[in-house]
Amino acid sequence: MHDQKYCPGFCKEFDFRGHDSAFKDRFLQLQNVRVRFIPTDKQDIHELGPIEEVVYNLVNHVYAAPNQMVNILDMQERTSDGKNYYTFEYELTSPNYASASFATIAIGNGRYYTLVVGALERRWRRLRNKLKVVADSFKVLDI
Repeated sequence: MHDQKYCPGFCKEFDFRGHDSAFKDRFLQLQNVRVRFIPTDKQDIHELGPIEEVVYNLVNHVYAAPNQMVNILDMQERTSDGKNYYTFEYELTSPNYASASFATIAIGNGRYYTLVVGALERRWRRLRNKLKVVADSFKVLDI
């Protein structure tokens, strides 16, 4: 059961095509956090390639729609409990709106995990640091 008092803003679970779990802001639909995992035979994120190549391909060919302009702002790599993570910040600009997001990717338990947390650009400056904490806190536990 999801306890709303511990999840201000992101309290409404919703179906986000292709994702295993997703929550959105009760009032602003494009502010959300979502997690996806898919089976893989890879053992580590480094097997996908160098961070620059992996992030470029994900943002430009998976996250962005054909009519969106992409701006990758930052990329960081970290290791926690023997698992490697790539975390990156990016902006997507469409003719009607702009959004910004953090994404963290990792591999563990025979799965490729993706966490994305984002908001509309006009709220990004105010929420950025809080959303970065969410992206940096993502950990894959051994199951």
